[in-house]
Amino acid sequence: MQVLRVLATPRWVGWTVLALCAVVVCMGMAYWQLIRAESATGSLLNAGYALQWPLFGVFFALLWWRMLRSEARILAEIQEGPPDAGSSPAAAPGSIPEADSPFTPRPTGVEPGAGAGRPTQVRATDEYNAMLAELGRRDTDTIRNEESTP
Repeated sequence: MQVLRVLATPRWVGWTVLALCAVVVCMGMAYWQLIRAESATGSLLNAGYALQWPLFGVFFALLWWRMLRSEARILAEIQEGPPDAGSSPAAAPGSIPEADSPFTPRPTGVEPGAGAGRPTQVRATDEYNAMLAELGRRDTDTIRNEESTP
């Protein structure tokens, strides 16, 4: 049922129309290449393309379906809400820890560089940005010193 709810949004109507157009174009290209392969000037290469274009169409259809299912799953997780703190089961082997999930809301009021409880990648990004800011400050100071020296 979540899939139908997602499909009803204007964004997904657009994606659906785009995917259908891509599949129709791929089928048309396959037909055209088949006609070219059967013509007097056709070759085995045209026959190969006639087999390749439907695969592109299937790719577009599968990509559309996968994106739709993914968004429906995310919508279902958001509507379920966060699990109770006491009832959360242990993480399954190979699963992504909750702190590394891109959908985990960031705490407000946390200063950059305050690394307690923040994902390692975010802390590394903060350190890198601090290093770049320091290098920029040094460059500015060096340029000012060179301009002030006669």
